[in-house]
Amino acid sequence: MDFAAGARAIAPLDPGSFLFGLAFGALVQVSGFNIWAGMSGSLLVVAGASQIAIIETLRIGAPLAIAVLTALVINARLALYSTALAPAYSAFPRRWKFGLAYLMSDQAAVISLNYQDRYPNPVRRRWFILGASLTFSLTWWLGTVAGIVLGPVIPSAWQIGFIVPLMFIALMVPHVKHRAEVVAALVAVVVALVLKDIPLGLNVIVAALVGIGVGRLVK
Repeated sequence: MDFAAGARAIAPLDPGSFLFGLAFGALVQVSGFNIWAGMSGSLLVVAGASQIAIIETLRIGAPLAIAVLTALVINARLALYSTALAPAYSAFPRRWKFGLAYLMSDQAAVISLNYQDRYPNPVRRRWFILGASLTFSLTWWLGTVAGIVLGPVIPSAWQIGFIVPLMFIALMVPHVKHRAEVVAALVAVVVALVLKDIPLGLNVIVAALVGIGVGRLVK
């Protein structure tokens, strides 16, 4: 029942996960990369932005080490989720901690944080998080396979990359209620936009850190 509740909580975001996976799979197809490597990437990395960065970096002829470093920098934001989720995970057995960490995505992390107070029982909480994390990841994997099989079915004019920030806006807005939260969110948005041209996606990480820092200073 708790697993199903987690799946239902994240279900509105599943179509975006599928479409983003579809776009990544199509990118693998049109870029001429090995399709098995592309599909295994979605299984091993489970992070669309960094996977696309790897493909694009290799397409322009950059060394493999640079592609890997780029992905690691982009995924550094997951350390922030780790810190935020540590209290919710503290009572889980080690095998659950590692398993849920593997499945954790941006969206699953936010859902887990939003619902953790509703599940004070750690057993129920871990099943809820598994339901959200696993179903969202399955949707991403299916989208990747579909994109590889079907090829470039989404016109580039659709700007599929905007699905990710739109999902975050939908998650964030109902929970931004206090002055410090509003200030932190606005500052993070401004910093991310001002620094949008810096490489390796560092604008997102810098924006998150600056937003958190300013938010803590606001009474």
